[in-house]
Amino acid sequence: MALLRVENLQVHFPIQSGWGKRDVVKAVDDVSFEIPEGKTLGLVGESGSGKSTVSRTLLKLQPPTGGRAYYRDQEILAMPESAFRPLRREMQMIFQDPIGSLNPRMTIESILAEPQSIHFKDQSRRQWRDVSAGLLKRVGLPEDALNRYPHEFSGGQRQRIGIARALAVRPKFLICDEPVSALDVSVQASILNLLKDLQDEFGLTYLFIAHDLAVVRHMSDSIIVMNRGVVVESGPADDVCERPQHEYTKKLLASIPVLG
Repeated sequence: MALLRVENLQVHFPIQSGWGKRDVVKAVDDVSFEIPEGKTLGLVGESGSGKSTVSRTLLKLQPPTGGRAYYRDQEILAMPESAFRPLRREMQMIFQDPIGSLNPRMTIESILAEPQSIHFKDQSRRQWRDVSAGLLKRVGLPEDALNRYPHEFSGGQRQRIGIARALAVRPKFLICDEPVSALDVSVQASILNLLKDLQDEFGLTYLFIAHDLAVVRHMSDSIIVMNRGVVVESGPADDVCERPQHEYTKKLLASIPVLG
């Protein structure tokens, strides 16, 4: 059963192209896909291909121009915010930049407690702290990190905090928007393995976005390739990577560094 189903999604931006003339940038144009529950769909393409626009639209941070999206068979794009808000707990995002996504003026305890205070108002501060401490331990950080600030951690540690924050409200669906592209190569593998372990442990469903096809293949059950706002290829991860059909996919594969 598909947890998320997207049909003919369109996101167009009007621009001023000349004196008195208006044009349209088709950031996302007629994109369709579905993600079975507990699986990972990889969304790959260069910068500007429309990947992040898709993710922002699914979380209703960007209005669509057309198309539909169904989460557990509920059409969410046309849903009013009052009806969609309960679903925000189930649909969370891990951001690309672990520095910019964490408030530097808040302690880690406050960062992890904030989403809990919104979605679990009936719980006490002590309960929020206990959950936060458990999440930090699960992502490989000590409990005393609760009293520290984001600048006191490395990039990889900050991304672990970002993952813990996304998990704080017990989501079912996570959008991972280039979660390792801002990290050192030596740290990337540990974050990817952590994400896979968490998926198995909590039964999570991922939309995993990246520009690196090798990373996407490692994480994904199936892959869609986007270029200039449209899907140019899709299929099981091994088929797309071993038997690519579109020239753009072949170029992405050829750009992967090979030792020796």
